[in-house]
Amino acid sequence: MARKIKTLIGEDGIDRREVGYYSTPDFVAQYITEEMLALNPNGNRVLDPATGKEELLPYFYNAGKEIDSFDIIDYGNHIYSQFQCADFIEFYISRLQCLPMECQEYEYMIANPPYNCHEVAYIKDNKKRLTAAFSVGAYNMYSMFLSAMISLAKDGCLIGVIISDSFLTATLHAKLREQIFSQCSIHELLLCPNNLFWTQGADVRTCIMILQKGRQYQGNIKIVNRPNNIEEFREILANRRFKNITLEEIRLGKDKAVNQFIIDIEPDIITLFKNNIFLGDTYKCVTCISTGNDEKYLSKEKKDGYSVPFYKNPAKRKFKTEPDAYIIDNYMSESLKVKDFMVRNKGFLRDEGIACSSMGLPFSAAYKPLDAVSGVNATIFPGKDNIFWLISYLNSSLVTYLVRGVLIRSNMITSGYVSRIPMIKFSENEKKQLDEVAKDVISGMLSATRAIEIIDIIVFNASKISSTSRRKILKFVENLGKTV
Repeated sequence: MARKIKTLIGEDGIDRREVGYYSTPDFVAQYITEEMLALNPNGNRVLDPATGKEELLPYFYNAGKEIDSFDIIDYGNHIYSQFQCADFIEFYISRLQCLPMECQEYEYMIANPPYNCHEVAYIKDNKKRLTAAFSVGAYNMYSMFLSAMISLAKDGCLIGVIISDSFLTATLHAKLREQIFSQCSIHELLLCPNNLFWTQGADVRTCIMILQKGRQYQGNIKIVNRPNNIEEFREILANRRFKNITLEEIRLGKDKAVNQFIIDIEPDIITLFKNNIFLGDTYKCVTCISTGNDEKYLSKEKKDGYSVPFYKNPAKRKFKTEPDAYIIDNYMSESLKVKDFMVRNKGFLRDEGIACSSMGLPFSAAYKPLDAVSGVNATIFPGKDNIFWLISYLNSSLVTYLVRGVLIRSNMITSGYVSRIPMIKFSENEKKQLDEVAKDVISGMLSATRAIEIIDIIVFNASKISSTSRRKILKFVENLGKTV
């Protein structure tokens, strides 16, 4: 379906969604600068490649540093820096032709990169050229900015950013993560509260990251899990209330296709990933139908020509849900004629299975009956004997935490992430209990809320995780809107 055009006009008349500019709070600018200067008090030159209104620069200026800056928009009144109204991405591409490529003059780079995504016109219009220039991919502006800063930085240069945190776990950013792990030392990774930019109309989850070009500077890493609000975050930064961990403790795996960042995860939770096989290794976990035009091919009501139940995204609906819509009866033949109409896994897509949520904060699993089909949301086909106990496990608080607290921090939960859910070992008796709970909810004999309480007892006992981890998981699930 076509997306609605989104705009967010600021006081200066500029659409923030298009340029991706959101003003950095002063206490964040002060913190990042102080931490970078503590790591290297003797540097001289600073670069801000997305300077906006110079919010990140006063503390470097007060420390007597020389500052250069870029932005595609000249907001005027440049007090702190030597400003160029220029495109940093184009500057980077031009430097690809030069040897050496590094910006040798800078000891510090600091930025609040643009938050706009792949839909921005610049990326759509220059996709081929940008993809050729960025080995990490041209998926959005912030990831290209960070990659370019790392590539341009000289050995020892400190890089401090406040940036969207979706790159920490999203599969498409695996190459950016590998660039960070292979070329940089990581000094700090602090998750910011979700409301940090709400006053500017931005509902974006962010983090502060401080890197240093070169692997030889690696020591312990300061981390902060996501605070509940700005006031708590301000207090954490002011009093330097961090956890200190090793590089090994911040990386879920060394597989370059995964290599996700993990923040403040208990060791026994990580053990679940190391000691158990993944869901996708045991059962088919796939996507099925993408219509390319839901408005044309789906009907909210069952009617002539639209009689096949279609499960698109259970969202908060656990265990049992009505179909999201009804797809055209001749969807198979239509897929052969229409390029954007894709039907995958044709051999079993109408089998009984489990439809999982795809968008939003909750993670849910619901029964998909025989002869119904599903969309691009993850759908699991475990065989008739395994459907109901697996539905119970997938709706447990533990799995919600594994998915939303470890595997993926962006809103889109694809089959790839669901496939990596660890399959803890249940006894036959435990599977029978989980099976009965799911069937009782589906038959209407038990509420979903009560069912999850029962399921959590079984799952926690089988997983053998500590009481500390159990409490942390339950707290995480209860405050999902603040903790993800």
